[in-house]
Amino acid sequence: MAAGFGSGRGKVGGSTSPRSARFQMEEALGKLDITDEEATPLVLDDREEDGVKHKWSLAGKVLFRNTFHIQTITSALRPAWGNPKGLVFRSVGRNMFVADFKSQRDRDRVKAGSPWHVSHNDVILEEFVDHMRPTELKFDKLQLWDRVINLPFNLMNENWGKAIARQLDKNATSVQIDPVGGYLRARITVDVNKPLRRGMLIESAKRQSTDWYEIQYEQVPYFCFSCGRLGHSDIFCPTPGSTDADGNLPFGPELRADDDRKKTGSAENSSRDRQGSQNGKHATNLSSSVPETGEEVNSPVKKNAQHKRKGVHQQVYRKVEVPTITGNQEGGSGTCKEIVMFPAQATLPASDALEHDPSVNRDPKKKKPTPTTSENSAAAAE
Repeated sequence: MAAGFGSGRGKVGGSTSPRSARFQMEEALGKLDITDEEATPLVLDDREEDGVKHKWSLAGKVLFRNTFHIQTITSALRPAWGNPKGLVFRSVGRNMFVADFKSQRDRDRVKAGSPWHVSHNDVILEEFVDHMRPTELKFDKLQLWDRVINLPFNLMNENWGKAIARQLDKNATSVQIDPVGGYLRARITVDVNKPLRRGMLIESAKRQSTDWYEIQYEQVPYFCFSCGRLGHSDIFCPTPGSTDADGNLPFGPELRADDDRKKTGSAENSSRDRQGSQNGKHATNLSSSVPETGEEVNSPVKKNAQHKRKGVHQQVYRKVEVPTITGNQEGGSGTCKEIVMFPAQATLPASDALEHDPSVNRDPKKKKPTPTTSENSAAAAE
């Protein structure tokens, strides 16, 4: 009856051989007492065909009690991952998704850059292949950067740093010493089903004592202050812890590391540059407002440009010869020339020309008076 199930496979990535998986499945199915129709398998050759492009994929899950829409997850993670070319998200369950990448490099970069957040809720990423079953996705491991605070100076080196990091995680990688912050920094993997570790004990032969050293986590998402687990707050904790005499829960915000690594020197330099530029502007304003001793030397072009900008016009005069009669009016003898200086019309602005022109009526309410007829003109009319 169970012979038809001999082609069953073990778990993906596990150490269970196909033969042992077959016996386990036969034992499980034997307890069900299935019928012959149920025992007849459907044989499919679902291997990848030639010409089908390989997809580099990651499966993810957002640790949150409510359901996120796949578009919300996409809008949060796509820009955080640098908008990789060809990235496609698809929903595979409640707060679960599969991200298909076009290149292995983008997939590995995103996997190594965890933790990622969606509205401050953690995103757990796992390796994904298309022949996995949804129940084979565990989502129970999360990679974080942790810090061991206030270590003695003799332990702040690479050799002792590796031993301390492997006490927290035997597969710890990228052990670093930060001499400025005075802490050990290591890349570790934590189990999301267990409380976050708050510290560790180190017995030192040189100090001749066993001391407690606190642990902090970089960019750790929301976690419960009551049980210390990721994915929920103390208000929704299924196993609430007891408070101490001061009313504090067993876990607290001191597990979050400060974001001092993001505050690079460029920010300080930029603020310093902004302050310097403001001081420079202030000094420039003072220097321009306070006149210096001595006469300023400007070029004629600059002076003329300044006069034009400020609306200052220089008065230019031209010579005009007006003939006058000094002798008998009928004879026309004894004429002479009188030189009168008139301002040049081209140099007068429009407003000044109107003011100097007596024929322009500047008052719109006052009509121009009618010219009176002279005696000579009246006599000529008779």
